[in-house]
Amino acid sequence: MTASVVPPDLAAAVADRYDVQRVLGRGGMATVYLAWDRKHAREVAIKVLRPDLAASIGSERFLKEIQIAARLNHPHVLALHDSGEAGTFLYYVMPFIEGGSLRQRIEVAGRMEPAEALSIAAPVADALSYAHAMGVFHRDIKPENILFSHGHPVVGDFGIAKAISTAGGANLTRTGFPLGTPGYMSPEQAAGLTDLDERSDVYSLAAVVYEMIVGEIPGGWPTEEAVRIGRLLDAAPDHRARLAQAGPTIEGALVRGLAIRHSHRTPTPAALMDELRGVVTPRRQYAESDVQEIVRRAAELEASNPTASGAMTIGGVEAIAAEVGIPVELVRSVARSLDARAPTPAAPVASPPKANPFLGAPTRLVFERVVHGEVADADFPLLVDEIRRALRNVGQVSQLGRSFAWTMTRTGSSNRAVEVVVTVRGGVTRIAVQESLGNLIGGIFGGIGGGMGGGGLGPMLGILIDGAGFAGSVAAVVIPLWLMATFATARTAYYYAVRRRSRVLEALADQLADLARELVRSGESALPGAGRPALPRG
Repeated sequence: MTASVVPPDLAAAVADRYDVQRVLGRGGMATVYLAWDRKHAREVAIKVLRPDLAASIGSERFLKEIQIAARLNHPHVLALHDSGEAGTFLYYVMPFIEGGSLRQRIEVAGRMEPAEALSIAAPVADALSYAHAMGVFHRDIKPENILFSHGHPVVGDFGIAKAISTAGGANLTRTGFPLGTPGYMSPEQAAGLTDLDERSDVYSLAAVVYEMIVGEIPGGWPTEEAVRIGRLLDAAPDHRARLAQAGPTIEGALVRGLAIRHSHRTPTPAALMDELRGVVTPRRQYAESDVQEIVRRAAELEASNPTASGAMTIGGVEAIAAEVGIPVELVRSVARSLDARAPTPAAPVASPPKANPFLGAPTRLVFERVVHGEVADADFPLLVDEIRRALRNVGQVSQLGRSFAWTMTRTGSSNRAVEVVVTVRGGVTRIAVQESLGNLIGGIFGGIGGGMGGGGLGPMLGILIDGAGFAGSVAAVVIPLWLMATFATARTAYYYAVRRRSRVLEALADQLADLARELVRSGESALPGAGRPALPRG
């Protein structure tokens, strides 16, 4: 049976309602079939979830969650006709769109002129804005999900990724099933965080616009310097040439839409379209002395209504400044100059792990750091990225409230149990880097003990006994000495192995503390003062 043939059990399972005719396409989450809706006499597209995905999620929860997407009603949102469970199949039904997808247009025509790209992006942004107002985030904006109905863009699969994620829960996380598409996923989504908002869809839409104009997806996340000056400095030479042709307004809008930091990124799809078109609200310009005065006045106001920590966060200062139109970067610049006068207190460091007297080294490594100030969960992807770079392991991320835990993925010969836990509460950010060394103990002492103590002792005794002829006396002397040498060898090997791991993990704890301190000091992750409503960010 070829891949394009409709499975007989699927056709039989939905035969009372749909006549499944042929395969239209296959994606990461589902196979799409063209079918005839017998009841309404119309062509429809039936999307059937992959069997392994359907098995990983609860069908009842999925069908309940998908009802949220079914309530969306917008001219640029592809309607959801039906959903259900038939046999072992989970499916949902949408209109059949004959105009093809944006992916097909890009494959045929290549890159587009900016005006054409923006004319496609605008209805998509409008659909996203509508859905966001309804509390629905797409989470998988990409060219395959942008279709054309009579020449007009419509967005498909709204809310499907969220329905699958919610229905699957922790079980889906354990299977490692990707929700989202590499190249279009926001940094926070790629890091495995689940508490996403509209800025995640903004990132994906910016990536799609980039691809329409440049012809390829971005090669990586822009640096903070790139965001600051509004240019994609690290783009490939051919990308840079096409971005230059598009002009500084579009390039600046794209770099802000693709910013890795949540607080740097353009806040809404509508704002992204405004920036791409060059529609920018003019702001009054303030001198540095004016900013310093704002900071001083804000501190005086805070003194009459102090936060839990007794001081105003830089985030609160930024919010107040934004209300009167002061650029955030100018506030940060002044704050950094003020910070330079008084160094940030060093993060408390936990005592080094105590050595086990029998093994000669600890059985567990724990390094803790405490940074004064709260890192926002929107900046967690930066910490996750630092962990992955340092340990060269993608790992798995789980988030609960304002905390997250990263655990090392066991691959190949690596069987390490490393965990990094970041907890934010009470005005501080706590970082714990830890590893249980049980596997290492078993590997070294078991391996050396088995090799020297077992495999090596027999031949050694045989040689000595054959040469000396005194089996009992030789064994009585050699066996204890050999076992002592075996244990000493294993103990030494374990000591140096733990020492190497300890250096790496302690350095990681310091790196994370430095990064967290930088985030807090720069004000990117600070929250407005407690006890008052959060002010809108500029």
